Amino acid sequence: MLGSKQLSIILMSFFGIAACAGILKTDQPAERTYWLKPMIVQGADTAGDSMPSLVVTVRAAPGLDTDRMLILQSGARLNHYEAARWPDNVPEVLESLLRRTVESTGDYARVSGSMGTRSADWQLELEVREFYTVAASSAGTSKVRVALSGYVNCHDTDHVISLLANVDLDGERLSLIVAAHERALHEVSRYLVSQLSQACGSD
Repeated sequence: MLGSKQLSIILMSFFGIAACAGILKTDQPAERTYWLKPMIVQGADTAGDSMPSLVVTVRAAPGLDTDRMLILQSGARLNHYEAARWPDNVPEVLESLLRRTVESTGDYARVSGSMGTRSADWQLELEVREFYTVAASSAGTSKVRVALSGYVNCHDTDHVISLLANVDLDGERLSLIVAAHERALHEVSRYLVSQLSQACGSD
């Protein structure tokens, strides 16, 4: 027969295991990370020492420097989708994606991100103003809005860059919302390549 001390130890062990198991259980949905692909331009492979180098820097307006997938609801309420995240905070994600798009044009000897330590001939600085779903009004359709503004410095001159895309949502599933973000991203990427070409004379 077990003594009272042994019984107490067994019961404490049992409840301790049960408590730990309770900590591991959750009713919250599993976190999901969603990936975006850059728009790749099939430009001429002409990069060389005679081509300019470019540094791309992307920052975010207050409230947008997050890895959460955001939604702007009625009453100007900025909320987020539960358990849905980007691979990094929005500025880092967009800087990487836009850098790879610009790099793919073949118009530059080197395209670096803001973390690079090497100097560059030209500078592109952008601020994310919008990167979220806009919830539908009672008579409207939800859409994804992506907007960036800033400037490019090339040939010792600053040129304004303004990028905006609106993409209607085909549904409220997260997979559709991510696809709409990617379409909006590709739209602003095309505008960026065009505006850089016009401002800096790279065809």
